[in-house]
Amino acid sequence: MKALITALIYPLILISTTTLADFTYVTGNMQLHDGLLHGSSTTSTIEAGHTFDNALGGLTVLTEFDAIQTGEIKTTDEGDSLSSSPYITLGLEQHINVNDNFWVAVGYHYLLHDGKALQYRPLVKIGYNFTSGVSISNRTRARIDASESDNKTGYRLDNRVSYTGQESQFSFSYNNVFFTHSDTMDHEMRLTLTRTGFQPYLEFRNQADDTNNAIVLGASYGF
Repeated sequence: MKALITALIYPLILISTTTLADFTYVTGNMQLHDGLLHGSSTTSTIEAGHTFDNALGGLTVLTEFDAIQTGEIKTTDEGDSLSSSPYITLGLEQHINVNDNFWVAVGYHYLLHDGKALQYRPLVKIGYNFTSGVSISNRTRARIDASESDNKTGYRLDNRVSYTGQESQFSFSYNNVFFTHSDTMDHEMRLTLTRTGFQPYLEFRNQADDTNNAIVLGASYGF
């Protein structure tokens, strides 16, 4: 496994050493849940990243804190508390511009929980931006168990389609998410105000085959 991690990360580090800072972003949201999926009535996610411009496209270094429990902690039917610390992701992603419309990306996410490695997550992305304002993309990310257990490797497949009108200040996207390890599907629909700098958004998530629904209020800021 260490050999796999080195093979994924080392080429990206070599690329980043010859680049200049180009773009920084911070994004966060509050999620209002009606199910037990995240253990709390309200959770939050915070992510920050920096993109270095390079000859291939751009290398992004990111950190994410997910499932931050900010609401009432829920319990199971047996009365057990679902209290949990945040999940932390450390990531690298290299974006490659094939031409003006077509792009691909490779990357690696390292997931930690309670200070311990939880999963290794290599990923690939592919996308195409049409001149009409429609964009389509796929992200396939492996979920390799970092513990000594015999859990099988699963995959998360994100298939996204979005539209931004040329004269509109709004964009709409739909993301279909399939998890092979649990054989469940999520649906995510987002409306974003596409202004320069601060971009608020409203999202509805139907998760884990109706196990949880969530209203998401969030925003991103780039500088």
